[in-house]
Amino acid sequence: MAIQSTGGGQRDAPPPIFLYRIEEFPELFADACLRNSEGQLKFLSFYGRDGVVMQFLAALELGVKEGGVTRFHLKGEDGEHHLVEAGSAGQLSKFSGRLPRQNVFGPLSQTWIYDAAFEQADRANRIGWVLHRTLAGQDQEQVQQLLLERAWAMTCQLSPVALLDDWRASLQDWCLEKDAYKRLDEPNYPPLGGIEAMRISITDHFLRYVSQGVRDGLLTV
Repeated sequence: MAIQSTGGGQRDAPPPIFLYRIEEFPELFADACLRNSEGQLKFLSFYGRDGVVMQFLAALELGVKEGGVTRFHLKGEDGEHHLVEAGSAGQLSKFSGRLPRQNVFGPLSQTWIYDAAFEQADRANRIGWVLHRTLAGQDQEQVQQLLLERAWAMTCQLSPVALLDDWRASLQDWCLEKDAYKRLDEPNYPPLGGIEAMRISITDHFLRYVSQGVRDGLLTV
């Protein structure tokens, strides 16, 4: 299923939203999902009527013995099934909003469930996340550059030492090489629905690299 907004004027229409049916709850449809390298849920955006949404959320919080679910599947238009491990989904943050009543599907809510780490950077452990929703016409190179722009802002926020913008290219190359920047794009659990995420981790190893670079003149002040 795809939803395409239409309207008058000369503005370009927004890209269509492709929906994935949640097989265990076929009245619910997801438009974005992120999973980690073990297939565990990190972010899910889905639509449905309030009653079914509440049933789904309750099932995620219950154990199997209580009739809950620990995993579910998203089915795309191509018929492919995507496994999502719920993990400790009951501890994920939730946000819900109601769609305007003037739509062809009737009264629907959109709900997000997501890792609380997406909300606020962990300054104590110097870990943060940045997200990007792909727009029509953006290729993977553009998406990567947009993620890197946000990652640099997060890096400066997390770093206990001041970083100069002139150092950005060198430091980000190091971060990518050392996996200090890590996208959620495992081949077995790719992002669904055009949403991308990158984890930023500023370790003592990174800080030593900065100090050494300044001493060696590779990072000029």
